[in-house]
Amino acid sequence: MKIKLIATGMTVLALFGLTQFSHAQNPWDVKIVTVSAKAVTQNVNPGSTVEIEVVGEIEPGYHINSNTPSEEYLIPTVVKVDPLAGVSIGKIVYPNAKMAKFSFSEKKIAVYEDKIVVRADLILDDNIAAGQINIKGTFSFQGCDDVNCYAPQSLNFQVPIEIKTSGQTTQTETESTETDSTAQLDLITGEIVKQERPDPDVQFTSDELKAKQIIEKGLPYAMIAFFLFGLALNLTPCVYPVIPLTVGYFGGQSDRKKGTAFVMALFYVIGIAIIFAMLGLVSGLAGKQWGFLFQNPWFVVAVTVIILAMAASMFGAFEITIPAGLMSRLGKSREGNIGALIMGLTVGVVIAPCAAGIIIGLVGLVAKLGIAVKGTLLFFVMGFGLGVPYLFLATFSGLLNKLPQSGMWMVWIRKLFGVLLVGVALYFFLPQAKHIYDQQGFFFGLLAIFGGLLLGFLDHAPGYTRGFKIGKAVFGILMILLGIMLVHGAINAKPSAINWIHYDEGSVAELKEEGKPVFLDFYADWCAPCKEMDRKTFKDERVIELSKQFTMIKIDCTAPIESVKKFMKKHEASGMPTFVFLDKNGNELKELREIGFIPADKFILKLNKLLEH
Repeated sequence: MKIKLIATGMTVLALFGLTQFSHAQNPWDVKIVTVSAKAVTQNVNPGSTVEIEVVGEIEPGYHINSNTPSEEYLIPTVVKVDPLAGVSIGKIVYPNAKMAKFSFSEKKIAVYEDKIVVRADLILDDNIAAGQINIKGTFSFQGCDDVNCYAPQSLNFQVPIEIKTSGQTTQTETESTETDSTAQLDLITGEIVKQERPDPDVQFTSDELKAKQIIEKGLPYAMIAFFLFGLALNLTPCVYPVIPLTVGYFGGQSDRKKGTAFVMALFYVIGIAIIFAMLGLVSGLAGKQWGFLFQNPWFVVAVTVIILAMAASMFGAFEITIPAGLMSRLGKSREGNIGALIMGLTVGVVIAPCAAGIIIGLVGLVAKLGIAVKGTLLFFVMGFGLGVPYLFLATFSGLLNKLPQSGMWMVWIRKLFGVLLVGVALYFFLPQAKHIYDQQGFFFGLLAIFGGLLLGFLDHAPGYTRGFKIGKAVFGILMILLGIMLVHGAINAKPSAINWIHYDEGSVAELKEEGKPVFLDFYADWCAPCKEMDRKTFKDERVIELSKQFTMIKIDCTAPIESVKKFMKKHEASGMPTFVFLDKNGNELKELREIGFIPADKFILKLNKLLEH
């Protein structure tokens, strides 16, 4: 993902004025959020559940990252309740994030604006003493404006709760119990009113967040979406080869009554749906481990190569066919509803491996969300949607003969899905590739691995001699090895050739080389424009060469130690990144100071101006 940050001259002047009037304002003193908290249930009994609300009022012009940021380098908003004897922490529920566009990102990101209300359930022990208790906790967040992001902050909150004796039931408590019952009912019907905070280690792409929002709109809405997607799978080359099996099976049952044929077809479709449900169950049980796998570039390369190989088969590079022996066994008629169910299960096993390449995005999303039960149901609905046409074909057997025959239109459809599969491969590959410094080597490595597999082993065109087959296999192995070397080198590539000095403590005078001006780069790992500077400006050959005339110092403000905090305060570094230019005598040239991304050409001009002093 390309990220762009433009800091206008007026914005820079405003920030300079702010720092002058705030007397070197500490970046942790920037007021972005005001936090308050209260108990929804004021009076509770031992053994009951009390709900509290933590409210964050966000200042105009600012936003904070959502609890599940759409980019992995952004810091999530997290509410944490401190442990307390006699109190167990239940579910913590965050509101849905808003997808918003800012100047530092070409894609929309998930944020909270204006106000955020986080709800938490506290479960009181049966033997907790009556009286008042104080619930304490922290509201942690990362605030940003339209130009840059600030250092993460944590604000404290406190909630007093009055515990009554067991016999004292209040109207407020009754209302709270009803609210909890409604929430449970909503979960059963699919409306996600209360959901556990997703593991912050699991990251979602912007497309996955959109699909996630569809699922979170409620179970009925999600079921309709999955049903329609399953219905659309009938157009894929994965499904069309089993249609002759279906025609042959139900054609042999054409003498049955329509009601009986419909019931048999229903069992057949349920068999297909069960196989898809198993795919959803396995995905949901995989949980966050699926997300962890996709954070490994080697796993992403393997998945991408497999999907590209499937795409190549759609373009006619090789054929994926059902073995003749299996086709023969499947073609044998089975009697009764149980026979139809077994037939459906078998057909589902044939379809699922091929269709998985197309629905892999949904498989991954269900795994990341860890929704085993709901994922199983949704994939069952998808399989049912795939099989619905067979209900009509079996019930009205005369329609079987009206199915479209194979022809050039199927060749075109195959190529269409080949293009779509290439898109699926890019969907999984690009998010990983953007974090690799040597992206060119990463791309060429992937191409070599895929090319070696395709040309060396998957191509089974007729007419090859035995010697040529051996030769192309050797060629394929060499290509794969070359690709592995390129990918390995790209993953371990250095971000920049600039000779950076990393600041820990002390003064600039102790670090600078004699006779050289100094450039200070205040950055953080959660800072989008900082990463853009590393990927673009600091890798520019002209910048690298010019940097040799300066002492280049990087200051890591991600989780700064005390000495770094003092250094940040001294140089008035609040937003990230902040760039400070010091002359040979250690004096800052205020007119050169910049906050935000600087293109290479502009950065070179600033360095040259610094050399003139």
